[in-house]
Amino acid sequence: MKIFLFICFLLFFGWLGNSNKKIIFPSSKPVTDIKDTIDFSKQIQPILVSHCSPCHFPGGKMYQRLPFDKDTTIINHETGILRRIKGDDNSLIKAFVQQHN
Repeated sequence: MKIFLFICFLLFFGWLGNSNKKIIFPSSKPVTDIKDTIDFSKQIQPILVSHCSPCHFPGGKMYQRLPFDKDTTIINHETGILRRIKGDDNSLIKAFVQQHN
């Protein structure tokens, strides 16, 4: 029985078998972990373009006051933006703001 437990221990920590595989433990950390950093230009800006264009982008009537092509605007005006954008997009924007706070 001790040998069986020892082998299980070795397999669990990757000392036997394929050592290239990493064991991923469940984490209580939010989506904003270093490896899961949300990129403004690739993930957030397309959401804003689809929901807030053309008014909050260059040439739009609200661009001077609230330019949505700048990440600082989104971070500073999270509440108003989240009231207007719903669903999964809302969650992603929330996580983006949280990673900067």
